[in-house]
Amino acid sequence: MQVDRQMLVEAEAVCVEAVREAGAVLKTYFRAPLDVEFKEKGQQSPVTEADRRSEAMLREALSKAFPEHGIIGEEQDDVVNAGADYVWFLDPLDGTTNFTAGLPAFAISMGLCFRGTPVLGVVGVPWEGGEGTIFRAYQGGGAHCNDMAMQIAPSEVPAGTRLMSMPFWALGQYRVGRRSSIRGGNIRANGSIAYELVYAAHGSYQFSVISGARLWDMVGGAVLVQEAGGKILCCNGKSRRWSDWETFLKRALAKPFGDDIEALRKLHVYMLVGNPDVVQRQAGMIGLRRPLPGVSAVRKQIRKFKQRRRAKSSSRTDRQPAAASESSSQTDRQPAVPSESKG
Repeated sequence: MQVDRQMLVEAEAVCVEAVREAGAVLKTYFRAPLDVEFKEKGQQSPVTEADRRSEAMLREALSKAFPEHGIIGEEQDDVVNAGADYVWFLDPLDGTTNFTAGLPAFAISMGLCFRGTPVLGVVGVPWEGGEGTIFRAYQGGGAHCNDMAMQIAPSEVPAGTRLMSMPFWALGQYRVGRRSSIRGGNIRANGSIAYELVYAAHGSYQFSVISGARLWDMVGGAVLVQEAGGKILCCNGKSRRWSDWETFLKRALAKPFGDDIEALRKLHVYMLVGNPDVVQRQAGMIGLRRPLPGVSAVRKQIRKFKQRRRAKSSSRTDRQPAAASESSSQTDRQPAVPSESKG
């Protein structure tokens, strides 16, 4: 079974309208008082009423148009038909931290996978222009920004205008070779993975390093990058070698795509994105580090080290009296030396 091209055309139109309507709603919340909740400890991963309302709108549009499709969204735990051939991944507000801080750098992302392969992406940047900017692409249909075709940045760009994106905190996650352009590069960090991916597809970023993306963050943007002529390489803790998407999934997932919903929700993807020549060259100079042990693991190692040191010290102390006793015994057994006579 192959992907239904006509369905992709129809789905793109549905997504464009859904993203435009959700974007209009997000703008009513932007820079207005908001109650912020956090999904993770340490006040990490914020969520607001704006996130939830946007996702509800996206889900409703897809459920009406494609009731047989699967849906996995960032904010709602209820997964719809994740074992279907077509599964949607939705991020109703990518860049919530920026949004709550009043920083206009956020996006809405809708991505569609066919049997695990990204085949359609629509990403909206609602704060740009009057009705916002819509980035759209489907497999074999090219990539567009509103109605203008997009193309990835060329491999040779003057240094003064060459941009790359990478979160600054991610520098500690990678081993970076001396000749990598990351060293001394003109780097930007936007705080929204979907936003960075669409501007890599647009050609604004020649090269991007994406760290720890979830599927709802990156499926839509990945299609845009590829349809704009770009290249994507992926890895994570289970698959540390850079590889294409299909190879990455085989290494990173224990079960076929869609068979383990929880694994899909938890999957983290580290990506090199952009001009194909640049991505391939940088892949040989950038590698994912092995994670440092957590605090509890470090403390456990310290305890073991102290226990071994005490055991060695105790062993040495036990041997010293025995050695002294043996030395005294040997002295007692030695014959007396006769005194020298004077002549």
